[in-house]
Amino acid sequence: MARFASIVAKSPLIQLDRKFDYLVPEDLEDHIALGQLVSFPFGRTKKPQEGYVVELMDASDYATSKLLAIKDSSCLLTPQLADFTRAVADRQCVALGEILAVAIPDHMPTIELLEPISYRAISSTPAFKLDAPLTNRSAVLSSGKPLVVDEKLFADWAVLLVEAALERHAARQSSIIVVPERSDIDAITDYCKHLGVSDQCAVLLPNQKRSTKFQLHHQISQSEVSIVIGTRSAIYSPCQNLGLIGLHDDADDNLRDQGSPFTTARDLALIRAGDSLQLVLTAPYRSTEVQRLVQLGYLSSHKIVQSPARISYTEPGLRMDQSAFQLIKDQLPIGPVLVLLPRKGDSAAAFCGGCGQKLACSCGGYFWQPDADHIQCRVCSKPFVSCTNCQSRNFKKGRTGSSRTVAELGKAFPNALISEATGSQKPSGLKNKNQIVVATPGSAPRLPGGYSGLLILDCDVWLARQSLNAQGIAIRDWQEAIELMQPNGRAVLSGLDSTLGKALSLGQLEALAAANLAEAKEMSLPPTVRICTLEAEPQTLNTALEAAKSEGAELLRLDAEGSRALIRFGYRQGPAVAKALRGVSVGTTARTVNNSKRRGLRVVMDDPDAL
Repeated sequence: MARFASIVAKSPLIQLDRKFDYLVPEDLEDHIALGQLVSFPFGRTKKPQEGYVVELMDASDYATSKLLAIKDSSCLLTPQLADFTRAVADRQCVALGEILAVAIPDHMPTIELLEPISYRAISSTPAFKLDAPLTNRSAVLSSGKPLVVDEKLFADWAVLLVEAALERHAARQSSIIVVPERSDIDAITDYCKHLGVSDQCAVLLPNQKRSTKFQLHHQISQSEVSIVIGTRSAIYSPCQNLGLIGLHDDADDNLRDQGSPFTTARDLALIRAGDSLQLVLTAPYRSTEVQRLVQLGYLSSHKIVQSPARISYTEPGLRMDQSAFQLIKDQLPIGPVLVLLPRKGDSAAAFCGGCGQKLACSCGGYFWQPDADHIQCRVCSKPFVSCTNCQSRNFKKGRTGSSRTVAELGKAFPNALISEATGSQKPSGLKNKNQIVVATPGSAPRLPGGYSGLLILDCDVWLARQSLNAQGIAIRDWQEAIELMQPNGRAVLSGLDSTLGKALSLGQLEALAAANLAEAKEMSLPPTVRICTLEAEPQTLNTALEAAKSEGAELLRLDAEGSRALIRFGYRQGPAVAKALRGVSVGTTARTVNNSKRRGLRVVMDDPDAL
């Protein structure tokens, strides 16, 4: 029987990120356990708060108040999950309570719980071939082509991850497979259904109901062995006997939190796997972050062995040259053709017909054409009236978007059905042939039979993106589209220079990643170093900068107001820098920005938008 309990509060305030000791009432002594959700009085007002039991003790020098109640008798915060979330909070310099809010669904006492997954033995023969057996930490380059299994098409990376999970399943160990989007979850569950192992899986879908998340969290925590499949929050699943973490498409933006705590699924997978769990990273490209770990020897590099995809390119010139039209003409009778381009709408930008400048709105945004009849601001959606520079009401269209491309292809191929796919628009009634799908990155529907052809337009727009990793982003988008083709499909990249075009057509993706990494190292840029953005009042920011510099950090940039700074430091210095910044954060008070309360010190580790 425990007489005292240490509690961590479910609070995003870093000032409350510590253990609080409480007396355990006599009526709860026989029921209290580690990982339970409890309520306790806090502060001068003794207002009830919620938190998790992380330690049970027979004595305490600090406990003066009693716990109020046990809110959930289940072990929601397992010791392994507690250690993992603590490590994440320390790395990102945020409160543990903020990480726990992401890791553990809200308590819903009236929801009926699901039965644990009942283990059954499964035998399976791998349907893929690797150049070498997987190690404990592997980075696998997928082939860019689907696998044919029993006359059905499956993504080769999905087959590899499921087979790796089943190998662990045979050893009575659980697995977590993390992917960026719903379509990727479908690719994995389709193969699980084909093998008849869906009953061994817990699927965490994006935008799932709170009640369903609560049920699945309990089911996973109570199951001896499970295969968890989901998007980035699935990495926090409370699996018993965890043996494998699989991650696909590590550089996808969907695998990064856009707000605090600003984590990426890749970093979370590396932290949770540590040296004890098997880690498998798959992608149809090689990111510079993963290439760095390969060159350090932390990850072993592998390839799925298949015949290369049929990829060709054309030199810069016409937007759609003879090769582009010929590809569509040849492949339409075989199956649907995918046309990929970087921007949606009728025109990606608009220019003044008088002075020729790019049309800007009074709010600071720029005008574009979402369709043929409207010109509006990208930021505030205000309609165009006149140029703010010369007052002219005339305008000229900029680069062609997906909507205008649909119209142009409709004139060139009048007998084909043409559909548009964007983030907000999904085509329906897809046919087996004689159809063209015009899509923006990540929006193309995954077809059971795949696309017979792929045409990628406006390659220069991808490469001109205002990002140090513009080439990496472009290659990721292109390779993901190539994966959607049929095994014998053809791809043409229109308007691509020969240096990059030859490397892609020959499948030299690792060499491209190595070259990009070498450039980053030469200029001391991520991912060869770490960066961090700091925001605070000038006096607080100065204190934070001095603390970070004392641990070896270097100041890269400080704005004119002295309230925002960018620092750089090495990976070995990271823990000490984060600890120093945490010490400053604990002593700060909230600041007011635009009539809203903000953290006294805002810390964004590895900020991708800082450079």
